[in-house]
Amino acid sequence: MLTKLIKHEFRATGRIMLPLYLVLLATAAGANFATRRMGDLGVLLVLIFALMILAVCVVSVVLMVQRFRQNLLGDEGYLMLTLPVSIHQHLWAKMMVSAVWFAARLLAMLAALLLLVWRPGNLEQISFAAQNVPLRLRDLRELQTLMLELLVLGFVACCTFCLQFYAAMAAGYSFSSHKAGWSVLFFFLFGTATSILTSLLEFDIEFERSGLAQVHQAMWIIIAGTAAVGAIHYLITAWFLKRRLNLA
Repeated sequence: MLTKLIKHEFRATGRIMLPLYLVLLATAAGANFATRRMGDLGVLLVLIFALMILAVCVVSVVLMVQRFRQNLLGDEGYLMLTLPVSIHQHLWAKMMVSAVWFAARLLAMLAALLLLVWRPGNLEQISFAAQNVPLRLRDLRELQTLMLELLVLGFVACCTFCLQFYAAMAAGYSFSSHKAGWSVLFFFLFGTATSILTSLLEFDIEFERSGLAQVHQAMWIIIAGTAAVGAIHYLITAWFLKRRLNLA
């Protein structure tokens, strides 16, 4: 059933996000061409490209919040919560889909930036630079390990980011009135509590003096800390949805 929820969520959100990413890439390609051939028009298109970057960031967050509110906290909640699906499956479906779109947003932005700055001859320069960078097998393995750690951290951070909004909305919508206002208040309260908690657990590592083993250890500590924060918000969200949900 979780798979069906994820498919449904991708269909509903993909109608908005995929065209937005395509427009972003098209704007970047147009800005690239205009800056090389059309002078002042290129400046205008670069400005439009910057606005598109902002739009993609804002829309992805707004869509994540809106889908959670409408499906589980709004009128659709009467239908969604009668399905033979647990609260946990609802949460995982929304969280995983949002995390994928956040990752796709980053990839789309990187691709758009490459399109914007691409010039004839860049491929030859990159190939020449790659051939002249000596990489030992050990260095390659360390790079692969670090990339894997960054991917894990990115996924965990995206899920935690979603759960911070979910927890605040689940708590705020447990009240019978001023639900949006309560949600905003809880968002700042949970954010403040998280900041205090992370500051108490803060540690410093001097990367210049640390070996690669210490760097990897630090990465997994950061991943574990981020996951712990996400787990706390997850438990808060699940508890309010199960015990205190008010759809009136």
